[in-house]
Amino acid sequence: MQAEEEEAPLSALYGAAIGDLARETGIDPEHVKALYEREFAQLEANAKVRGFLPVLASRKVRMVLRRMSDGTN
Repeated sequence: MQAEEEEAPLSALYGAAIGDLARETGIDPEHVKALYEREFAQLEANAKVRGFLPVLASRKVRMVLRRMSDGTN
């Protein structure tokens, strides 16, 4: 299964999370996908436990999107 995860694009594996974030925030799904991929890659680079990456990436993206909607950087 791990080899399959590495070969599949993130949007295929975590499309539901990306879609949920887009719906929650009203942000274009393509923008959310790009943010998710960026955050996931940053987390993955130093991860020792990979099982939590989707949860952590979703949380970070949600925080970024909330800051964007609030007008703060």
